[in-house]
Amino acid sequence: LKCRSQIGNCVAHWLANSAVPERAMGKKAGGKKEEKQTRSQWEGKHPEPKSRVDERKVVATVKLAAPVCNLLEFKLDCSPSTKISFIVDRIIDRHGGSISDLSVCVNRFHPEEIVGRDKTLEQCGVFGGECLIYYDFVPRAGALLA
Repeated sequence: LKCRSQIGNCVAHWLANSAVPERAMGKKAGGKKEEKQTRSQWEGKHPEPKSRVDERKVVATVKLAAPVCNLLEFKLDCSPSTKISFIVDRIIDRHGGSISDLSVCVNRFHPEEIVGRDKTLEQCGVFGGECLIYYDFVPRAGALLA
C-alpha cells in the first residue's frame, strides 16, 4: 500500500507541474469566458424568397403567316417565361381544334426561324413589351375539306 500511495503522489505532483492543457485534466471547456462573442447582424435573418411569378409583361400579337387574314389575328397577354407550347395551344383553341402541325416564328416568319414548342419567349429574344407571333399550319382533313 505504501508503494501505491507514493505512485499516486508522484502522478499528482507531475500533473500539477506539467504543461498539460486544462481540458486534459478533466475541467470543462468553455467554463468562464472573459471576452463576449459578438453576433453577426445577419444572424437569424433570412432573405426574402424569390417570387416564382414572372412580373414582366408581353403583349403578343398572334397572326396567321399566309394568307393575311385579320379575322384570325388576336392578342395574347403573357410573360417572357411563357412557352411557345402555351401559345400553340391558344392558337389551336381559336381554330376550334381543327388545325395541327403548327409552325411558329417570333417577330418574323421564315422557315429557317421556326421555334420549338419547348422554348420560351425569352429564349426567342422577347423580354417585355410587344412582339409578333406568326404561325402556319396544315389543315386537318374533315367533312368541310373532303
